[in-house]
Amino acid sequence: MFQRSRFPKQILILLKILSLSVEIQYELEFEDDKVFTKCLDNPNGFKDIHGLFDFTNFSFELGAEGLVVGGKFTSVWDVEPTDRIELRSKTLYWERGSWQPTILNVYVSDFCKVMYDKNQIWYISLTQHISNKEEIRDKCVTHKGTLFVIEPYLMKIYFGAGMVFPSGRHRVILNMVAIDLNNVTRPNGVCFEITGTFFKIPN
Repeated sequence: MFQRSRFPKQILILLKILSLSVEIQYELEFEDDKVFTKCLDNPNGFKDIHGLFDFTNFSFELGAEGLVVGGKFTSVWDVEPTDRIELRSKTLYWERGSWQPTILNVYVSDFCKVMYDKNQIWYISLTQHISNKEEIRDKCVTHKGTLFVIEPYLMKIYFGAGMVFPSGRHRVILNMVAIDLNNVTRPNGVCFEITGTFFKIPN
């Protein structure tokens, strides 16, 4: 179950990058070379990642070193610029023939405020590589038609845990919804998954 933080200016993020030596570091090896897949249990009326972005001019290339991404993608989500974007994520792992919950859950009440926060996992894995971020910083994903230019880079997702985390196959399920100025959630949310294998990085 997702829980709100007691501190309104903070974000409850259990999936994050930690630099402390006591942390065990893990890396996600992508299962799909397109990274994002459809949600297996898609909420009614929700679209997949292509309801959020148009990736026509974006490339995903799996090479010897890993997944290299780059190019341009465009925001296509039909929401209002004044909407607040709420993000929820949960991570499941495959064990004994079924998907089991983990402690890696994320709740962000206003994603646009922290889209370029250097302490967040999406900054390290994606948004820091947006080369035109200074000119589009105030547009986030709520301005339909916004063009994001990405410098080619080797995409990796890391996180640190203070306890042993189950290695193996995992699903990271992400839901995004837009909430209008009257605090009403729009029905055209977005749901997508990232599937892959977490493995411990040797010290």
